[in-house]
Amino acid sequence: MKPELKKWCDKDEKNSIGLRKEYFKFNIGLKYSKPKIKKLEKQSEKHAEFFLKNFQKPEVLKEASVGSIAGSRTYHLELKFHEQRAKDISTKRYKYAGKPVNWNTWRQFVVHASDKARKDVFDKFVRKTPKIAPLIKKKFDICAKIYEQHGLNPLTDYLKDHKMTLKQLTRAMEQLREGVKKSFKKQFKQYANKLFCKNPEYYDDFYFVRNALFNDMICGFKKIDPIQSIKRTMKEMGLNPNKIQVDSKDRPKKYASPFCMAIHIPDNVWVSFKKENPVEDAKSIYHEFGHAIHFNLIDPKKPYWVKNLISNGLAETFSIFFDHFMMDKEYLTKKLKLDPDYADELIRRHKFSNIFSIAFYTGNSLFRIKYWKDKMKFKDCDKAYARELKKSMGMKIPGAYWKLHHILPESLMYVPSYMLASVQQHNMLREPLSRKYGKKWWQNKNSGKLVKQLAGPGSDSKAADFSKLKIKPYLKELLK
Repeated sequence: MKPELKKWCDKDEKNSIGLRKEYFKFNIGLKYSKPKIKKLEKQSEKHAEFFLKNFQKPEVLKEASVGSIAGSRTYHLELKFHEQRAKDISTKRYKYAGKPVNWNTWRQFVVHASDKARKDVFDKFVRKTPKIAPLIKKKFDICAKIYEQHGLNPLTDYLKDHKMTLKQLTRAMEQLREGVKKSFKKQFKQYANKLFCKNPEYYDDFYFVRNALFNDMICGFKKIDPIQSIKRTMKEMGLNPNKIQVDSKDRPKKYASPFCMAIHIPDNVWVSFKKENPVEDAKSIYHEFGHAIHFNLIDPKKPYWVKNLISNGLAETFSIFFDHFMMDKEYLTKKLKLDPDYADELIRRHKFSNIFSIAFYTGNSLFRIKYWKDKMKFKDCDKAYARELKKSMGMKIPGAYWKLHHILPESLMYVPSYMLASVQQHNMLREPLSRKYGKKWWQNKNSGKLVKQLAGPGSDSKAADFSKLKIKPYLKELLK
């Protein structure tokens, strides 16, 4: 690496670490410094502009610099959006932990709420989306303009990162959607009638269902400590999770979704979550620990951009690989010592949750793809989103719901990553490991070697290429 480029990378890394520290405090509901974020974001913007004026390669840093400029010019909108969403997307009619239910506590509230209360909250929150819509529109408009000024587009950048064509990405989402459609509709109706004593409704959203699915199964799982169990499993595989730090406190301003943040790869990596349901919490913890161990395993000697500029799909590949332990009967019965019949039912429900995820997220993905491909006007988004969910889920869902999602209004182009990664982890990790080391492959320390081989190279990993996904074997395993 040339000295001038190394100097630029070192400075960018230092600035990025400072920013991530502040954003992490913001996301876990602790006191953070807006003035410091403002200062660091301004430095990030100037630093990115310097790269664009003085360097041509590597191409990935050019694209990342444009993204940094877009982020620096919209970060204030992002912070305001988070604050306004928690304030305005709320209702005094219902309480959680003694306070009005808002966006940050919505998921925890609905798990044990009555059907009427869930519908009331859902409807009220959807009606309140015009209060946050201007912030979402402004952010996306500014980002689109900045990318266009540099001859780029978030969709084309995403495709390049994942080594795919638009046709390949669209086909993958459509193939997954069509593959689960029949099973999803049938099972959704069965579970809604069994667990909720009614047919599925538009307000039975994915995040409610994936928790409520396990409400009557908590007792069989209550002796499991998911943090300790995932750590033991990783150690059996020859991996070391001891550097992973965890924040599990339930603060009022803490981000609603579980997440992992790599403040400094590979050494300073955090997992954050808020308790919702013991069974689903376990899946979330396994998922986020998958992210964390991935970041821990990246070779620190790799170039800056190879260590840090990891595609969304590659990052999700490792997290989904680990959360799929919750659908492995051998693991549940032999490792977690769960009753075989209980494990069978747990797997059936987890599989339905994954099928629901595919139906929901493929609709989300195809909506977002069309947004960038067709240069969609913001006023047309609600109708377009409702159409895609109708195709995916067979239900009329209010189009404004996308503004309440935790990814669609915040990320320019992330949402297909879950689906790509689900297939990739099966193709490149789970199936090869089970074939080579048998049903208890996690007990073999050699199993960790494959994880290391795919994680260590960072963005140069073989798993970063999504152009040759084998979708049929994944669907066959999921639907059997």
